[in-house]
Amino acid sequence: MPAPFTRVLYISTPLLSGKDVVILQNLLIRSYNVTTAVAATGLYDKQTAQAVGEYKKANLIISDPLVFDNVTAALVLKQLSYDGYKDDGGIPYGYKFKIFIPVHKNRTIETEGTLMDANGEVLYRFTIRAHGALDSSGKPINQFTHNGNTPTGLVECDLNTKEPNPVDFGPYSVVRAVRGLKGNVAIGKNANDTFLSNYRSGILIHTGEWKNWNPSMNMPNSNGCLHVHPDSMKKIDDILQNKLNVKANENPFGKQPYPYRCQGIMSIQQIDGYLQF
Repeated sequence: MPAPFTRVLYISTPLLSGKDVVILQNLLIRSYNVTTAVAATGLYDKQTAQAVGEYKKANLIISDPLVFDNVTAALVLKQLSYDGYKDDGGIPYGYKFKIFIPVHKNRTIETEGTLMDANGEVLYRFTIRAHGALDSSGKPINQFTHNGNTPTGLVECDLNTKEPNPVDFGPYSVVRAVRGLKGNVAIGKNANDTFLSNYRSGILIHTGEWKNWNPSMNMPNSNGCLHVHPDSMKKIDDILQNKLNVKANENPFGKQPYPYRCQGIMSIQQIDGYLQF
């Protein structure tokens, strides 16, 4: 099965359950071929199986219609991973900053991130890379999988004190993605069970002391984090703390639930096409 799916899903007693089912249910809801009402319960129930059957029939997949198998999983990821999230240009009340990050289907293409204050004033633009790790065959890992590409959508974020390993994370504070609000980062059972950070966590904006790297080169891939140049991370940290009065909260290193009130939002939008790998 293609990650994040690890098993064939079928009707059983008791019902199969898990986060993989939640992800599937959220993706099926996006398909115009699915007319059955699917709820993100995390249970592979009759409604979910019927929705799978509708999807398979529309895509001419000839196998047991109520079984979510390898072929179906691969096509679901190919067709339904794009969340359609569009940044609305706004900044909800109560946040001190916003970081907008456009990404391409091809995550090897680095883009320009934008740091704004609470009023939407642009304070800094910087190069950013949202490419996750590669699998054993050398292909990019998708955004629903551990170590894969940075997931898209609107997510609360916060400034944390630096990570202990400067080689991998740089010597500066980091910006942590915390709770998904819209798009792929927000898929889950409900507002308290979202992809970030209940399914994936540890997504940071950070830099590194990368061996044999210089600013004229593309940055290395991450394990899902967003990489920026060292000078850029230093500047972002300085603006947040000294101009916007953002506190660098003591780094919780992935502790759940997140122990602080988030001070910012991060908007990650795919800007080209509908297929996303």
